Amino acid sequence: MDSAQLLTSDVRRAEPALHRRTAMACEAASAAGVPGRFRTWGEAGLLAVLATDPALGYLSTVTGVTRETLPGVAGFAHSPGWAGVTPTVVAPAGLPVPGLVPAGERVLAVKRLSPASATLPGQVDEDTFVRVLLAGFEVHGAVAAFMAAEHRLPIMRRFLAREGETPIAAAGMTIHDDVAVLGAASTLPAHRGRGAQPELLRRRLEVAAAEGCTLAVATARPQSPSAANLGRAGFQLHRRTAWTKP
Repeated sequence: MDSAQLLTSDVRRAEPALHRRTAMACEAASAAGVPGRFRTWGEAGLLAVLATDPALGYLSTVTGVTRETLPGVAGFAHSPGWAGVTPTVVAPAGLPVPGLVPAGERVLAVKRLSPASATLPGQVDEDTFVRVLLAGFEVHGAVAAFMAAEHRLPIMRRFLAREGETPIAAAGMTIHDDVAVLGAASTLPAHRGRGAQPELLRRRLEVAAAEGCTLAVATARPQSPSAANLGRAGFQLHRRTAWTKP
């Protein structure tokens, strides 16, 4: 298998892991009473997420788009199962989706991991972790409620960076089989630019490798500090095009 085939294989492993993480988050959000209705499902290789609250519209997506699944995308995105919500179809850059129009770009980052040993982190106080994470993102309302429910999942690995005894940054990670999904990460506004996120990224990758993961995956906005940190950490950054109804 050549390098291009390996990268394609990595992406095809990454997207289902991300979908499983989102499905768990949606179940937790629904149980916590977060506004709206949530649904995750798959069909003919495509992976769908539905969130009906307008504030959580960014969650409503179709992934798993490849040249093989492309013929069914337009019909799937227009199906009645979306309950009036317009999903965003996320496809590899350079792969046009018939019947839809481009609506921006996203980054899917993947990194292959080798076996390693690491000192596993101790328990992080859940309430402190969630407080720092949400304060770093400066979110409120339904978005904050969804993120809080997601990051209280029992499967969540929680990491904090500190200055002295003060927690200044938070980052999450879940493991699905042998794929580590690096979740949300944020730094308190007054402490940004001091290397907290690269440190938390390094620690999560060390723990993932020690836990037997062979792949790490994350998402980011193009040209963002997060994308830059992932690139410096050795991730392959795959450009994705977001598509929506005309």
